[in-house]
Amino acid sequence: MRLLGRNRQRTTDTPPPSPTLSLKGGRWGCGFVLSVVSLVLCIDAAVGAVPVERVGTDDRTAAQPLAVISLRAESTVRGPEIRLGDVADIQGVDPALTELLRGIEIGRAPLPGLTRALDFPYLKARLRFQKIDPSTLMWDVPPKLSVTTASQRVTGADLLAAVRTYIQTGQNGDATRLSIQSTTNPPDLLLPAGALELRVRGRPPDELTGLVTVTVEAWVDGALTRSVNVPVRVSQRVEVLVAARPVARHVLLGAEDVRTERREMVSGQDPLRDLGAIIGRRAIRGISPGEPMLAGMVEFPPLVRRGDVVVVIAEGQGLRATALGEAREEGKAGDVVRVRNLSSGREVYGQVEGERTIRVPF
Repeated sequence: MRLLGRNRQRTTDTPPPSPTLSLKGGRWGCGFVLSVVSLVLCIDAAVGAVPVERVGTDDRTAAQPLAVISLRAESTVRGPEIRLGDVADIQGVDPALTELLRGIEIGRAPLPGLTRALDFPYLKARLRFQKIDPSTLMWDVPPKLSVTTASQRVTGADLLAAVRTYIQTGQNGDATRLSIQSTTNPPDLLLPAGALELRVRGRPPDELTGLVTVTVEAWVDGALTRSVNVPVRVSQRVEVLVAARPVARHVLLGAEDVRTERREMVSGQDPLRDLGAIIGRRAIRGISPGEPMLAGMVEFPPLVRRGDVVVVIAEGQGLRATALGEAREEGKAGDVVRVRNLSSGREVYGQVEGERTIRVPF
């Protein structure tokens, strides 16, 4: 009993020995312990190497970014300016700050269809100009940043079509009789993307033929973007008389000499359209087959030819006298020609009044 009591006392009063790890070999020897220690040191070093951004004066509080900005490697913009929201996805807790960041102008956009490279340091400088510290934001930046301005192409054919519509609108009668051809190929226009409207400056005239230069304006989203001059030649397709066979100079014309065809005529031309315009007239010059008959190509034959014996009528102050004379010049009705009185030999001027008849005033 005594011995048993001493043993319980000892068990109760004496604390159990601390567990120890033997370094003398076996499965849990010195090599294992050194490996564990090394792993702990590596983990501690790795954790200590992570940078932690902090704000305020209390270094124990980690700073949270005001917004996360993910820049896109390639972006397409509309309009003359590039804004941060055009080239980046922005997420933030404060909606007002997020909207402010999206609207910050970071540069001028390139011309339509062209590309511009962005510089990230310059972008941050633009934020500082707006009193925003870039270090309070989290950035996701690709190696290269580029921005292209959205564009649309207006071809020369589009410009010419606008001119044709403009001219045909102002014509009286059938507009299909007009032929409108470009004298030079209009250039293609590269314009900003948007709602496009082509306007022609001015009001279409009632009659417009010949060489014409028309100004076409390109409006995008209600704003004038470009204007270009488009020169065209305007002609009319009308029924006219053309020579059916070769016609020599001074030959009297008849119905067998002409035929009717639909031809394009420009301003300044005066085509003959019916037989009454040529019957009894002669060709002023030689006319080739298929050549349009113009008013300036025919004339009435002379009523008096040089050397003809003519009747000279002298009339005035209630007196009338006639005599024979010799025509010294050729003349048509109404022409003033020189004539010699066969009796006196005197030369005077008179007006051709009819066939071989000349009237001399006195």
